[in-house]
Amino acid sequence: MTGDLLRESAALARDKGVRLHTHLAETTDEADYCREHFHSTPVQYMESVGWLGDDVWFAHGIHVDDESVATLARTGSGVAHCPSSNARLGAGIARTRALRDAGVKVGLGVDGPASNEASSLIEEARHALLLARAVGGPRALGVRDALELATIGGARVLGWDDEIGSLEPGKQADLALWRVDGLAHGDIVDPVAGLVLGAMPPLELLLVGGDAVVERDRLVGVDEVGLAADLKGASTTLLQRAGVAG
Repeated sequence: MTGDLLRESAALARDKGVRLHTHLAETTDEADYCREHFHSTPVQYMESVGWLGDDVWFAHGIHVDDESVATLARTGSGVAHCPSSNARLGAGIARTRALRDAGVKVGLGVDGPASNEASSLIEEARHALLLARAVGGPRALGVRDALELATIGGARVLGWDDEIGSLEPGKQADLALWRVDGLAHGDIVDPVAGLVLGAMPPLELLLVGGDAVVERDRLVGVDEVGLAADLKGASTTLLQRAGVAG
């Protein structure tokens, strides 16, 4: 994407009142390319084409120096941390603690199925905590920090924190209730630690807009067996068209 196209897309998005999103600073190659061709960091380049602000959020944000972190904070830009994808691809570990300390809005993302087969947000909370501590020590991130990233943190990144992300009157009834009273969690004193660090608990109930979509780990009103068969068929067809499968 050229600089002109980036500038024009930013102007169009703001004219239409929609938010801007792309991936940024995911690999060292990207940083090298920006330095070689634009004599800047990825964050500096995006600022030069109008792609920073409180209506912008970036996936990854791994390879950012102190100046870039400060710039993201100053402009109100958000970062979707995707720890599982980053680890799977060997891309690196985002500076979650530094970003949060600087005041950058940070949430969690799963990236996509090409680099994250599980696509489980609660698993991202666990990995965000473990990776942050692996490079930053035992106080780099707590279990409640990780849960915040997965809830209100993501809502802030999307600009939806007045509608979702926390349990408050007037907000959407999007709720996930996990059971942490079974054998796998019975000896874990802190239920938040049990949720974030323990075995994956069963999902008792998932509400979206107040409507149940999952009950006792099963989709409501959906034939899961039939849906899985349809998915397998669609996947096979795509692979055949791409010449990958016979």
